[in-house]
Amino acid sequence: MIEITAKLFRGPVYFSCERIKCIVTFKNVISTSSTTSDEESDESVIKGPSSTSVNCIEMLAWAGVQIYCHCSLDESKVHFIEAGPSLECSSSPDTSFNPAKSEKGHVVFSTLTRILFCGLSLAPGESRAFGYEESIPKNAPPSYYGSAVKYLYKLTIGTQRVREGIQLLRIPLRILPALDISQQFNRNNSMEDLKGHSALPRTPSEEMLDLVIQKLDSLTARKHPSSYVITNPFGQVAKFCLLKSSFKLGEDVIGIFNFTESTVPCVQFSVILQSEEVITEECKVSPRSSGTFITSHSKYHDFCLHTESTQIILPIPLTVTPAFKTNVLSLSWKLHFEFVTTKPENLTPVRVTDSQGVMTQSPANLDVQTMVWDLPLDIHPNHPVTVARGLQLPACSTLIV
Repeated sequence: MIEITAKLFRGPVYFSCERIKCIVTFKNVISTSSTTSDEESDESVIKGPSSTSVNCIEMLAWAGVQIYCHCSLDESKVHFIEAGPSLECSSSPDTSFNPAKSEKGHVVFSTLTRILFCGLSLAPGESRAFGYEESIPKNAPPSYYGSAVKYLYKLTIGTQRVREGIQLLRIPLRILPALDISQQFNRNNSMEDLKGHSALPRTPSEEMLDLVIQKLDSLTARKHPSSYVITNPFGQVAKFCLLKSSFKLGEDVIGIFNFTESTVPCVQFSVILQSEEVITEECKVSPRSSGTFITSHSKYHDFCLHTESTQIILPIPLTVTPAFKTNVLSLSWKLHFEFVTTKPENLTPVRVTDSQGVMTQSPANLDVQTMVWDLPLDIHPNHPVTVARGLQLPACSTLIV
């Protein structure tokens, strides 16, 4: 039997403009039932290869590799349409290698099938390794696991023995949306700066990755805080200060509430980090349906009556997807605020007389009003290695054929 091992060089997470590198190893593994005794092994050294060892040679007819993006839909919510110019560049329809054939959904992107070999013979214990490199175009959708739409990437190795069926080895990938680095950075100057800080030669893919990370750091750096005055029809509820408005995956959203100048008492508040998935008009099942699906990811809640100031901390999970847009949906991010307020006259203390004297108490019941406010948020990807630490995706997979 042959053991097939596929290993990604740098883990399972990549930007869409990066080159994905994988090494695929085929090894003839001798099972315990086919091994000979020590004496027979010694005799074979003297007499030369026996007919038994010749019979242990394993053969494969061919092996190929392909990366594809599979779009899975909730058909009760979304109607799929083609994207005009297709991203799909799969091999000829005459080929028998179609790794996504058994999956329900639509292939929105696939690479050309790369043939690793045609006809491979392996003696017992012998192994052969093949390298594979491929890149995902920038306009391909990122990996996304939403309420109505899912984009899933897989690297698939297919192989076949003579007169037998095709067997598949799949490794899931996560693709992050790439940033456009042509507008903000001069490529030549940036490359010279990067090479000046590195003693080792760098590949174009590594240089491009450094430029993307450089732009990410610039976009998400703390430059100047943003302040907002939150009011309702009765007056000012609070002031809110957001230390920065652009964030990377894995960072914390930190904000400060100030109630010192408020004219409307705020009893409590909650802040929720939400993603908003909006289905395009063409893909809605019914024109009357909203086509909007909101998912909450982290929440902060606090009682703030008679509080002068307080802060919020909302972590952004590494497992979510930054904002993006396709012909099927658009994804955006926001902070959803909910404030429970009352009127100043409702806070008048109540005097209670009992056997011990007169006590002053807070009112047992309050007439309150609830108001909501949404603040858009920019969320960008992080370094692929950092994102990979928060995922449970394997970087290596094995198949026995």
